[in-house]
Amino acid sequence: MAMNPAEAVTWGSFVQAAYDQYASDPGQPNPAAITNMPAGYTLVRTIQMTDFAGPVRSRVFYGFIAAGGDPRTAVVALRGTIGAAEWWDDLHWDLVPFTQVPDGGKVAQGFLDIYRTYGTMTPGQPQQGAPASATFAADVAQAAAGGLGAGLDSGLPAVVCGHSLGGALATLLVADLAANTPLKPQAWTFASPRVGDAAFAGRYGGLSTVSWRIYNQADIVPYVPLDAAGSYQPVTAGYRINSLGKAKWSLRCAHALSTYLHVLAPATEPLNPACA
Repeated sequence: MAMNPAEAVTWGSFVQAAYDQYASDPGQPNPAAITNMPAGYTLVRTIQMTDFAGPVRSRVFYGFIAAGGDPRTAVVALRGTIGAAEWWDDLHWDLVPFTQVPDGGKVAQGFLDIYRTYGTMTPGQPQQGAPASATFAADVAQAAAGGLGAGLDSGLPAVVCGHSLGGALATLLVADLAANTPLKPQAWTFASPRVGDAAFAGRYGGLSTVSWRIYNQADIVPYVPLDAAGSYQPVTAGYRINSLGKAKWSLRCAHALSTYLHVLAPATEPLNPACA
């Protein structure tokens, strides 16, 4: 199966909606609706996380589960890093066992610590602080099936997508879903850092079905973490793009989701003017 840039942009628009929602109301962990939700999709659940470092440990909006489209598909969208606390979380790179998946290898401690704080909420409803879910993957799978009004089985159309840190966390979620629920989602990640070691990458490759790791050659994030032993390995074969000559080079512009989407579909996806 060849990578379809138009399809990549379709799923990227859900991640952009997660960013837009957080930007429009950063203090709201559980919005009743999503800013710029792609047309034809209905919000099913919202997703929250908690920074594990820093003085404030409040729940924050991190993504959502939606259902719709033609054919009808469940979509899990995860935004990337925003703010100093989340960047600090990202920098915890010691390799630790990914115990959610049997023989799951090792992954970055910072990514796993955030993943363990994930939980979901019914949109717009207060739920006493929305604690982390001990069964996050199972909750996502049930929400996906419920949103589609379908039974939970391996043929349920589902996509998990994320950018930057959200791409790393999407990778963990896809492995968790595929190993521990009937769901076999597609994975579409943009600018994801490396998630774990060779054992994790191999296990992920055996669990995932359609999995596209889209990375910009000019972006440094997909090449980290690095360690002296070379333990970190990318998952699956990547789809490389190059923003050089198409966008101003800076760390921010090379990494921005809008740059990725513009390079994938320059005729339809405008470049952020700051990166022109």
